[in-house]
Amino acid sequence: MKKLIAIISVLAAGFVGTAKADITMSAGQSLEVQSSGAVTNVSIGGSLGFAFSQDLGNGITVTMSGLTFDNDVSVVDNIVGTADTATTSTQAAATTANVGTAIVPLAGSGTVVNLSNFVTTNVVTAVGAVTTTTGASNKGIDGDAFEQISFASANGTLTYGSDVEVDYADTGVGDVTDSDLTGIGLATADSAIALGGTTGNGISYSTTMGGTALKIGYLFANGGGNDLFDASADANNSTVAISTAVPVGPLTASIGYTSAQAAAADTNTIGVSTSMSVGNGTLSASYVSVDAATDSTEMGFAYTAAMGSATLSVGYQQADTDGQDNTNMTTARISQSVGTGASVFAEMKNLSGGTGTTTAGETSSIVLGSAFTF
Repeated sequence: MKKLIAIISVLAAGFVGTAKADITMSAGQSLEVQSSGAVTNVSIGGSLGFAFSQDLGNGITVTMSGLTFDNDVSVVDNIVGTADTATTSTQAAATTANVGTAIVPLAGSGTVVNLSNFVTTNVVTAVGAVTTTTGASNKGIDGDAFEQISFASANGTLTYGSDVEVDYADTGVGDVTDSDLTGIGLATADSAIALGGTTGNGISYSTTMGGTALKIGYLFANGGGNDLFDASADANNSTVAISTAVPVGPLTASIGYTSAQAAAADTNTIGVSTSMSVGNGTLSASYVSVDAATDSTEMGFAYTAAMGSATLSVGYQQADTDGQDNTNMTTARISQSVGTGASVFAEMKNLSGGTGTTTAGETSSIVLGSAFTF
């Protein structure tokens, strides 16, 4: 609520001409339908985002990541956060006692009543008390809001925050899907890469030198990013990352490296990718190698081309984890503009090879949808 009040205050100030910050707003709406096996899922949702920037007048522009309300297909109410605690009711056991019950037959004058039919039974003497525990909501609205600040100048951009991502070695291509719904309900891949801790409290810097782009990142604590953390704690695990992209003739080549500390074992990852124009589209290829307690590799290919006013993308990816069968993934997507900010699309994903050992599920999915941006 405090975040919402702050946003409303800034917006109100802007209307009366007193706010100095530039406010960027974005919004969108989508309707998607997924078919996977015998299941048909429908997702209806939207997004609303705010970001703020300020020119300091000295060649530096400060930008703060803003609040975002987004559609999340993994939760019922589209608000990302930990699950609610359910409201529960419990009833104590009832108190009982043994009492006599006499079964007395009708008797005429001078007849003796047969007392051998006297039996005992349990009857409730007190009803157990009912205790109700009201559930507590732990859900948050965009826990990453306002947790990064960037300083941009002619020499580059420096970003600091408690939710900085430095997964620079994840250069993989081959998954051309865009909707989160496409992967819902699919089997877990037996083989997959994992870069270790690549999100947390830290800094990143990006710049260009000639035609070469360079990014450097460092996490003081790669445990996910808390607003308050002890920077001197011995238990902190750090991550260092670097990436560069350089044109090489008709190709654009990228290389990234990430080294993430962990209590059990460090994870060192190197990823390379390249792309070039082919026909009326772009062909991309990538290779990622992970050196960890369990090593894994991933290679991928993707091709994107224009077909009239539509865009078609196809991709293939193969992952190989030590001790597991290879997992193959084929994806495709076609998108057609139907007006300014409006489009319809179709996409598919198919898994083969090592799938379902960890979690059973379907191996293919098709999604049809429409998207609107405002």
